[in-house]
Amino acid sequence: MRPARSGALGGWKRRWIVDASVVLAIAVASFAALKCERHDYVFALQFSPEYREILPQTAWAALRVWLFWGFATLVLARLLLRVEPALGLLDAMIGGMIGVWIFAYLAANLLGPIGLFREWLVGGFLVLGVWVWRVPLAADHPPPPGLKLALLAFALLAPGLLILQLGTIVPPYMDILATPASAQRILTFGRYLPFDNDPYGYWDAASQCPGTELLYAFLGLGSGTSLAVLAESAAILPMAALFIVATYRLGRSIGGDVMGGMSALLLFATVFLRVLPYMHGREVTFPLVAVGLAFLLDPRRDRIRLALGALALGTAIAAHAIIGAFGMVTAALSVLFWLLAGDVAGAFGGVALLAGASLVAVPTLAIGLRMPLAYPALPAAQLLGVGVIVLAARSMHGRPLRDRGLARWLGWALALVAIYVLVEHPAKLGVLNDHWNRFPLLSIGAIGGLLIMLWLDVRRSARVQLAPVVLAFLFGVALDYVSREWWTTFTEPKVQTAIEDFYHKVDYWNPYVLIFPTACLFAWLYRSVSPRLAVFGLVALLFYPWKDVSQHPDPNYHQHSIAEAYAFELQLAKGGYWGATGHRRWAQSAAELELVDVLRAEIAAGRITLATHIVHLAPDILLYQDNVLFSVYTGINDDGYLANYEFDRSIAGGRLHPIAQLDAALAKRPPYIVLHESTSNGRKLYDVMPRLPSEVLQDYEEIFNRDGVRLLRDRALAPQARESTSRAEME
Repeated sequence: MRPARSGALGGWKRRWIVDASVVLAIAVASFAALKCERHDYVFALQFSPEYREILPQTAWAALRVWLFWGFATLVLARLLLRVEPALGLLDAMIGGMIGVWIFAYLAANLLGPIGLFREWLVGGFLVLGVWVWRVPLAADHPPPPGLKLALLAFALLAPGLLILQLGTIVPPYMDILATPASAQRILTFGRYLPFDNDPYGYWDAASQCPGTELLYAFLGLGSGTSLAVLAESAAILPMAALFIVATYRLGRSIGGDVMGGMSALLLFATVFLRVLPYMHGREVTFPLVAVGLAFLLDPRRDRIRLALGALALGTAIAAHAIIGAFGMVTAALSVLFWLLAGDVAGAFGGVALLAGASLVAVPTLAIGLRMPLAYPALPAAQLLGVGVIVLAARSMHGRPLRDRGLARWLGWALALVAIYVLVEHPAKLGVLNDHWNRFPLLSIGAIGGLLIMLWLDVRRSARVQLAPVVLAFLFGVALDYVSREWWTTFTEPKVQTAIEDFYHKVDYWNPYVLIFPTACLFAWLYRSVSPRLAVFGLVALLFYPWKDVSQHPDPNYHQHSIAEAYAFELQLAKGGYWGATGHRRWAQSAAELELVDVLRAEIAAGRITLATHIVHLAPDILLYQDNVLFSVYTGINDDGYLANYEFDRSIAGGRLHPIAQLDAALAKRPPYIVLHESTSNGRKLYDVMPRLPSEVLQDYEEIFNRDGVRLLRDRALAPQARESTSRAEME
């Protein structure tokens, strides 16, 4: 027996070496084919001084965040296996990882308003860990082929992404700063107030992503990282791992293990792995949606999977209302098809699950609708939702997932409609028509994949769930059309912005949905032609830079090769993103960071509280230029008054004001005034407005002045008046 086992092991090693050599050869050929400047991004080893300067901070933060999220994941995974031993290691680990997210969202709404969303919760995980640590974590050996493909996807992604993460303090995109500012507010003041957690103030408060902000705040609490923006950037790599495994899991529910693995690889055919490091809700919500749909659609209806799926969908709405809503609509349409298939009990159970998920999302809905409800109405609704989810999941436990009768016929008809729309891609369907140029692999592959899925479903030769894929795709197409054609019919700027924004989000949604039929095509090639030919062919299509650079100038919106993705990541890692600010990594000058230290001292002294708003005068605010971002680093409310104010629908409802409204603000005698008199971009505040009159200045003392940044404090807030002022603000 031993020689046979040794021979089998030796054969496995040889196959592994051959496979790795082929992938390496594809990588070498792909990097060699890069254009000159992108070739230099990959092979030139010069890193800017700022990279070496921040590396100790980013590496230490990454270690802490990874350890905390990983430990909490293991604890929750063992707890899930204790409740349901048949759940399996993979689903338990996925449940543990999103469970940390769900817990952060629920616990913050329950404990945050009363000041208990604090570090002691980490101790609760330690106690829970001791209780469940004896639960075994046994994995299948060897892992199934599809899971290996998902691991390959992560292995191809991780090196470049890790280098980028270690060179990142502020995630590298211009409009993501509201999220870390809101998370920082929780870390700074130790409280979470759902209707008062928008210190950044640039957009309407309804644009918040509370589920995302609360995850980053919780990771900061758990890891002991005092800067939320650093806790956020430290989570880039684990978030990418979650994205890949969630996509694999959804693909597996739809069409089996190999389709799941191909789905994970096909993430490289989208822009998600490019935009994921921005860590905004519009990107990071997709793993929650994927897990929610994967567990809801899993043929093995299990109470734990169903409950986790519903909780994930409810949290997804909190993480990003639009993307989360797309997931909920897809789930609701799938439940309707269960009813058409004659699965009445399953359909009613599904409706109850989604009703519970909607209750879990109530805080986000209340914030978006501007309905400030008194505590504890929001956590009470959430706890009711959790109860409904648990009861519904128990009622559906063990019931088979059916696909027959009218549901099958309607699914086939809708599949033909989807294929027609993809082939014709009419001009009026703007995003879809554009995707043929921007995402050619997914556009072509989805046509073949839908035909394969339709053929397999008709013949019953393999298990595939055609309806959810088709429904999700056609919903995106219809919403894109409605958004483009109807947004101008509304007169309210905030409503216009919301309706128009749908097609920007469909621009993410449709490519993600098209991953799955394309994955079915490659899974069919894997089974019918050759496993290695299918895998190596797909890796070559994804890795090699086939398209000319002029065809996809912006990697945020165009499919690009893995080799090019490495070039873009290493370019950002080496040079930094925030080049038009005072520091390419911090997005702040030395003076602006020193202002943050002064404001933190004011907080420590009790003169600045949750109620404090700072009037902030600036020449203008361009998101990618030099701005004083004290709200991002302190969580203090920033009320901006701009000398060069230009109204834009996107800022309707925010706290950016024209300088003409400054007199009214000063009449209320704000406790602090920040003056950004001159920026590193050469913009001067007093070129377009007069200096503050002396009768105003006499009420304030200057406590900071450096490099065009000044901080004035109301003289009534002198240190000796601290105690009485703090008491008045609290009242």
